[in-house]
Amino acid sequence: MNKLLNKLKTLFNEKRYSFIAVTVGLSIGLGYIIFKQFYLDEEKAEIMLHIANTHMKNSNYELAIFGDSLNTFHDLPKELQGDSIEFLGFNELLSNPKLKGTKAGKFSNYLLGICYYNLANLTENADTKNEYYSKAIDSFDNFKSKNKSFNSRIRENIGDVFSELGQAETAFEYYKEALENENHISKIYLLKKAAQIAKKIGKKDVALDYYQQIKNDFPNSRSAKDIDKYINELSN
Repeated sequence: MNKLLNKLKTLFNEKRYSFIAVTVGLSIGLGYIIFKQFYLDEEKAEIMLHIANTHMKNSNYELAIFGDSLNTFHDLPKELQGDSIEFLGFNELLSNPKLKGTKAGKFSNYLLGICYYNLANLTENADTKNEYYSKAIDSFDNFKSKNKSFNSRIRENIGDVFSELGQAETAFEYYKEALENENHISKIYLLKKAAQIAKKIGKKDVALDYYQQIKNDFPNSRSAKDIDKYINELSN
């Protein structure tokens, strides 16, 4: 009886170790497949972002948003499946469930906002212009960054859109939010922009304060050269 029990126990242990080995093997294999797919998705999104960026640098904003053409293909690195990629624009990248969650996919929201903003400025038709501005705001809102300074830039961008739409009060609120986290390098331009719109909506004391900050904090900058003129206007 004991021999039988020992035999069964040994058999059970062998089966258990085999099961564990198979399970570990499957887990490693599945993990590798998931990692490889994740890596490929990241690579593909990066390539699409690079192509879109190239179009943006050439002021081809429509191509960046909607793609270059159904017949245009771009070469892929060896690591990616296939020989080439068809670029259908930011819209296609952000509608792809596998790509929109990548780093490049998330950042595409910000660049898409830049594209729509520039397209709106280049468009004469009032309805189309407002549509593009609206899409720019939505795109900026869809991008979140852990970097406070970059988030400040996004708030400033949204403020610029509302300023173009003639909604000065709303634009001022976004500029004010942007100033809370703006770094030293870009703050001077934002201060001047915020001061101008504060003056426009009748907040003269706030505008004066912003101009004074420029004079005190950036005395040697080009923007500070004529700052006394603005300060004197508001003081008088």
